[in-house]
Amino acid sequence: MANTIFRVQSHKFSQDNIQTTVVCAKCDEIFSKEFPLDLEGQTIEFKCPVCGAPGEADLPYKSAEEREELEEDFEEVEEEEGEEEFEDDY
Repeated sequence: MANTIFRVQSHKFSQDNIQTTVVCAKCDEIFSKEFPLDLEGQTIEFKCPVCGAPGEADLPYKSAEEREELEEDFEEVEEEEGEEEFEDDY
């Protein structure tokens, strides 16, 4: 079992993953780590890349409002890409 708690200092959701900035409670180093989107809201165990201490972090999850906004953004991008392809043909 992990004995160190990694604090998630900041996070950003993308279409494929969760990009986090994490602080190791043992060595106080700050590092970035990416996790698959499927793991949102779960407690994940991994090792600090600086001191090698095993630990765990609670990954954030998107609220219903954030999910809706993200889906709308992707729909807009897909529509814009479709329009550009059409314009390129003529």
